[in-house]
Amino acid sequence: MTPPRVSVIVPTCNRRVRLERVLSALARQTLSPAQFEVVVVDDGSSDGSAELLAAFRPAYALRSFSQANAGPAVARNRGIQAARGELVVFLDDDVMPEPCWLAEHLSSHERESVALVVMGPMASLPHYDQPWVAWEQARIELQYRAMMEGLYAPTFRQFWTGNASVRRAHLLELGGFNPAFARGEDVELGARLHKRGLQFRFNPRAVGVHHAERSLQSWSQAHRSYGRLEVEIFGQLGEEQMLDTLAGNFSRLPLAVRLVLRRVLLESSGLSGAAERALTSWLTSRAAHVAPSVSSKACSALANLLYWQASAHALGSSRLQRMLARAERLQERSA
Repeated sequence: MTPPRVSVIVPTCNRRVRLERVLSALARQTLSPAQFEVVVVDDGSSDGSAELLAAFRPAYALRSFSQANAGPAVARNRGIQAARGELVVFLDDDVMPEPCWLAEHLSSHERESVALVVMGPMASLPHYDQPWVAWEQARIELQYRAMMEGLYAPTFRQFWTGNASVRRAHLLELGGFNPAFARGEDVELGARLHKRGLQFRFNPRAVGVHHAERSLQSWSQAHRSYGRLEVEIFGQLGEEQMLDTLAGNFSRLPLAVRLVLRRVLLESSGLSGAAERALTSWLTSRAAHVAPSVSSKACSALANLLYWQASAHALGSSRLQRMLARAERLQERSA
């Protein structure tokens, strides 16, 4: 039997209803079912996902594997090992692919002779009930728009495996995802793909619609994790580049945010705990749903507070002060 050209890898955990929708959407792809397979790795579900996978009979080849809950990095690595296609396309179980999604990923790789990583948009629904999810999607959409308008080129920092593709050989040679990363494992792998010399492309036609939903606690923990892990991820590119990257990010924050964060990070005041409690209380109140502009500002403030506190802890006092000094110099040059 001729192996498929493309392997779609979908990790899942206790999302049976959404998984079924994703599998059905994959059956509506314009790419011939003979050209792709879908590899689902069930990461310890207990909601009937295994029974769904056993009963589902699409036109495309569907294979599934079950494992004890070990996180998305381990699940995707198992999918990579099992994949038979030359091209691997990653899809999250809450991202609904449009009909031309898979064909667009494939054509992006075929148009160029260089080694590529291709990212497609995780497009937004018209509305999200959770203010923090709405805020995060709006931030992602701004990045997509900037890439489409040519304001900046995509990098490994946009390698989000909810909707992305890369040749399987590169993944195998790099050892796949690092299972030590519970968050940010995709960006960490992206950094290694960058160091290997792969080029990053954004294809706005490879659309998946993001049916996102998460608790505020989970969202908050993610931002803490990103702050800690990105120090390590950027550090793979060298100490000086890591400090420059973080300083650039810090320098682009609004003046008021920078001033408050400097006080929190350098003086270890009790301000941070009070601010976190106040912001969390607002975002879980009824008022947050009727004042979206205020909620958006609250989400931004909370995300920055959590991220930069975790970054500061990972950097340590000496490197933190060096980073902040570089951020000040960047501000002076841009003034």
